[in-house]
Amino acid sequence: MTDSVMTDSAEYSRKLALTVVEAIWEKKGFDVVAIRVKEIVQYTDFMVIASARNERQAMAIADNVEDEVRKKLGQKAIGEEGRRTGRWVLIDFGDIVVHIFHKPVRAYYELERLFADAPQLTLEEPAWVHEIGGEESEVESYDDLVWQGVKWQAGDAQALVDDEEAAQEDEEALELAALARDDEPEELTEIE
Repeated sequence: MTDSVMTDSAEYSRKLALTVVEAIWEKKGFDVVAIRVKEIVQYTDFMVIASARNERQAMAIADNVEDEVRKKLGQKAIGEEGRRTGRWVLIDFGDIVVHIFHKPVRAYYELERLFADAPQLTLEEPAWVHEIGGEESEVESYDDLVWQGVKWQAGDAQALVDDEEAAQEDEEALELAALARDDEPEELTEIE
């Protein structure tokens, strides 16, 4: 590969990363970082990581990222994951992998710690970013979010339970919910 082609590829990857960042900011995504991981991993040049205030916003950001990259650069994503829940949406453009997290999920996984020594693109954040980002102390625990959703879904509750005491707590929550609705509680099924 000639130096010119490698330079063009690096410039394109940088341009793609900046296009993704702008698209994230358009939908009020925050805590955006663009990490150059080319020297660390072989599957991509940059990793862009961003936060959203909720799952719906994460999906809207993902839609906007794909639309803007297609409009401005004529490139489509080669893969994506996480659209169903919106807690962690991954979009793969080949040269760039984009991770859009619901904020507590990002705090839980701390993905950027894997690449703490990698260089980052310098980004000039819009002024509003600091207004909506919130303090780290305000971040709800992801463990709490998982269990909040599980307590009302009988089929899923048992699948995530590790011990009998926790299973009993979930069963009691389902019974209380059923009583509040004035109907019969759903039964938990055991996983073999």
